[in-house]
Amino acid sequence: MKRNTREDMIQATAKLLQTKGYVGTGLNDIIQQSGAPKGSIYYHFPKGKEQLAIEAVNWTKERVTNFIKEKLALHKAPVEAIQYFILESAGRFEKDNYFLGVPITALVLETSSTSENLRKACNDVFEAWSDEFADVLKAYGYENEVAKELGGTINSMIQGAFVVSLARKDASALKSMSQMIPKILK
Repeated sequence: MKRNTREDMIQATAKLLQTKGYVGTGLNDIIQQSGAPKGSIYYHFPKGKEQLAIEAVNWTKERVTNFIKEKLALHKAPVEAIQYFILESAGRFEKDNYFLGVPITALVLETSSTSENLRKACNDVFEAWSDEFADVLKAYGYENEVAKELGGTINSMIQGAFVVSLARKDASALKSMSQMIPKILK
């Protein structure tokens, strides 16, 4: 099977952004982690590290959005669907402390004042994830504007609970947040 050097670099960058942050991730780290030839970064990403980081953000957005959609589809009622997603995420945290997608929060905090392009890419991720929660609410009969507002609020709460879970090194914030969903969606 032929390697896809470009895809390997994107995936390596996504993982490195989670563990080392944007500033801590160097081009040599990406080369080493991906196994790509040294000259291939500027061949595939002529605008350099920022372009590669944006591609990694988009790669993460696609995978996490699909994961959210898949987990939410397992239940028809929005309260159960959203609670299931949150508790599933808590279980994954307890299993291995790895959240695909969490680097988006850290990345936007680290780069929002220095890279407008990265800030916009991170914002697009949060919008996509909020839209998934809003779509569940719309399918259950919530009006578009209310569903959009609630979807954004729920996503913001989940992002905050992820950060608190990382700080505490336990999933209690996520579990607690899941218990608030019936009160929010009454």
